[in-house]
Order: sequence, then structure tokens, then C-alpha cells
Amino acid sequence: MLCESLNGLCQTCNLLLHGCSVLCYGGQVLSWKNQRGEELLFVSEKKLKCCLINCHDQFYDYGCLEGNGFARTRMWNAENLMDVTDFPYPTPDNAYVDLILDDMPDGFPNWTKHRFELRLRVILGPTGDLTMTTRVKNINTNGKPFSFKFSYHTYFSVSNIRATQIEGLETMKYRDYLQDGGRFTEGANPISFQNEVDRAYLNTRDDISVADLDRLRTFTIHKNASLTDIGVWNPWEDGAMHAADLGDEEYRQMVLVGAAAVRKEVTLMPFREWTGTQRLSVVELD
Repeated sequence: MLCESLNGLCQTCNLLLHGCSVLCYGGQVLSWKNQRGEELLFVSEKKLKCCLINCHDQFYDYGCLEGNGFARTRMWNAENLMDVTDFPYPTPDNAYVDLILDDMPDGFPNWTKHRFELRLRVILGPTGDLTMTTRVKNINTNGKPFSFKFSYHTYFSVSNIRATQIEGLETMKYRDYLQDGGRFTEGANPISFQNEVDRAYLNTRDDISVADLDRLRTFTIHKNASLTDIGVWNPWEDGAMHAADLGDEEYRQMVLVGAAAVRKEVTLMPFREWTGTQRLSVVELD
């Protein structure tokens, strides 16, 4: 089932009481709701930016681009059904959105030398699972490769960050961006939060869980082999106070956990492609 389009800017899916909304600007998932209509993604009162899942691409042959990725600041186009064989295929009991980004303004760095195509498929399943698949393709005709890193920025809504744990990253190596990207090894216990965290866990397991202990709700992130890593971020009090898109106390109700490919750059030769899939599910005990 193709999702409903609202003014060509937002695609809204509703399926068996579950729902999601996808914004064409930035290729961003704005909303993901359970059967009770409760929002599962973090909703900031200051800006729309933090109520979403989006894909952040950093291309390294395009000069200086936005540090958090440029795909989230561009208008994507909706397609009826992309003929992409390596994408999860929508079935009659799914709702889906297909978006494409394959054209950039003339002022975009090196666009005439390095051309790419980004495709995004978002599928809402009958049990409420949300699957996002992004394909990056090198469409250069000049024989030149390009390199990039990729991450899904998934802002989960939690009742209390101090009562939130991440399971599945125990004993994993990680880069700590609060310590100049230094490498460390996680301990044997689930990750809990007592202060600011900004890390990339490397070569992780395929399934990672985010447990909201107060709400008795557990999110699971399942990623494919192309997404070797997991990003984790919470700005804590000081970071939230200096963030333009967060309220001073909103760090308490959010955590960013997303599948990524950041340990090393992905290099694509002309007409080669790379695909990264992240599937989200939720279990609630109350």
C-alpha cells in the first residue's frame, strides 16, 4: 500500500492502527506511532529536526559539506514504486514510501564531476515494524570513484534517560568523540546514562536493544551487514542548553541510537552501489 501524500511534501502511512510520517525535505521519518497512537520518536518542542529518523551521508570527494550530512537539507522526490531488486519489497500487508535524491543545484561542490543517486524506501509493517533502506549509487560517467560515510540518526522517545539502557554493545570497541575520537572498550554491563555521551561503536552485533525501564518498553534495532557500526548520543544538560534545536530539559526524554557505517569510508566505483537497511521494532509490557 502506497502511503498518502500531503501536498507533495509529506507521506503519511497508517496500517492497523500503527502509523508513520515521512517528510520529503531531508528524507526524514517525522513520526512513528504504536497502536495506542503514542509517539515512539522524540518530539522536540523547539524544532522539528529532533522528531525524526534521517540518513546522514558524508561524501569525501565533494569539498566541505555539512558536518552532519547533506541529505537531510535537500528536497527528495517521491516515486510510486522503485524497481530496486536489493530493497525489501513492499507486500499487500505493508505500507511504504519511496524517495529519490539524484539532482543537486549547480552550486553543490563538484556535482559536475561526481554524481550520485540516493534512494530511500520506508516500509511500515502490519505489526508496526519500521524498515528503512537507503541505496547510494555512483552514477559518474567519467570513471571516477567517490567515498562516503553513512548513519541513521534515530531519536527514540524515552521516559527518563537515567532509566534507559542499551543492550548488545557490551565489550564492544568504540570511538569517544568527547575524547578526540579516542578508542575504548565498553564494559560487560548494558550501557546506562549519567552524563553526556557521543560515541560510535564499531563492528557491532546486528541486533541492539534500547530499554526504557520506567515505561516497560524496549526498542530493537536490526541492521544489515553493510551497517557495521552503531552511533549513540545524548547531549546531557550542558549540551542541551547550547543546542539550538533542543529545550534545556529535553535531553531527559531522548536518546539517539542508529545504525551506521563510519569506521571506514565506503568507496564506490562508477555504477556500483551500496545499500544499508535498519529495521526498528518495539515490545511493550504494560
